[in-house]
Amino acid sequence: MPEKDIVEIVEMPRLFLDSLGVGISIVDVETGLIRFANAECCRIVGYTLEQLRSAGISFLDLTYPEDRDSNRVQHERLLAGEIDSYRIDKRYVRQDGSIVWGRVIVNPIHDAAGRVKWFCAVVEDITATKILESQLAAAEKLAGLSTFNIVVGTDEPSQTPETASSLSEVLSHVHPEDRATLEKTIRRAIAKRTGYTCDYRVVAQDGAPRRVRGMGSCVYSPSEGRVHLVGSALDLTASRQHQDDGMPEPIRNMLNYIEANWQRKISIEQLAGQFGISSRTVYQYFANSGMSLGEKIKQNRMQHARRMLCAPEPGDTVMSIALRCGFNNPGHFAKEYRKIYGESPSESLRDASLPAWHQETPRAPVSGAARRRGD
Repeated sequence: MPEKDIVEIVEMPRLFLDSLGVGISIVDVETGLIRFANAECCRIVGYTLEQLRSAGISFLDLTYPEDRDSNRVQHERLLAGEIDSYRIDKRYVRQDGSIVWGRVIVNPIHDAAGRVKWFCAVVEDITATKILESQLAAAEKLAGLSTFNIVVGTDEPSQTPETASSLSEVLSHVHPEDRATLEKTIRRAIAKRTGYTCDYRVVAQDGAPRRVRGMGSCVYSPSEGRVHLVGSALDLTASRQHQDDGMPEPIRNMLNYIEANWQRKISIEQLAGQFGISSRTVYQYFANSGMSLGEKIKQNRMQHARRMLCAPEPGDTVMSIALRCGFNNPGHFAKEYRKIYGESPSESLRDASLPAWHQETPRAPVSGAARRRGD
């Protein structure tokens, strides 16, 4: 590179460049050598500008060996004109041998004739973020927690297939009997821009069902014009198993019977007699657990009603489903249902009966200026 070109780079406003909170480097397009680096870039890589230039260090020399191939591929695409710029997360090897993570955005710089002369790399130190991510991943694994972030809407209708694909990926792990209920819950949260909490089953890799508690919230990103559904799923199987381990056998057998025969109407006294314990013992046990047996029975039936309303059979009505699930008072059933699921039974049934193309599609908020224009 001619000396006048190096002088041209060095004469850039150093005070301005060094005051930025990100690293900036200028790379020669032909050799890949670093010709300039501001103070933050030098701190990130652990070299002074003089060391970088005198030693003839290229950006690939500083890149962690396992990240070089992916970096090289993106750089070659930029050189070939296939892309206008690229962004990657990669590791740098500092002069002292330590490793730092950088988020890098690379753009070409053209000369007066329009030829690519240099590359400008903007580097943000994300080492702390990566450490936190690894710690969170370890904590999630210990706690039986998984997280997700799904793009669920944009201003552009063309993004709808991406939304459906992302949502279907999450639903693909859900137990078939619970899938329609969870999908309905998520779609309603998206449409209303609210959160949700829902207990459901997932199918593990070994084929065994596991109970989880899913929680999510919709977050709008103005810079992207998109809504993200950010959520997590907490595995309840271990805690429920622990509860079962300390549960008297007659109580466990009683709960299993209720689960298998949820449509049958039976009194607590009959259940107690059937499993050889006194009614007082049953009442006392469930009082100590924080939820009465009657509440557990109602909760179980309400979950079945929810599944039927979200995936109805031809001819199903709110009344017929309520009666099949043991709710003889439609008004009371509707009130309790809304309290749990945030909508009426008729809303659930109506939405489940609509064709897929008629479902609500979330859109990004319209600005005040757009409203005034009538956009």
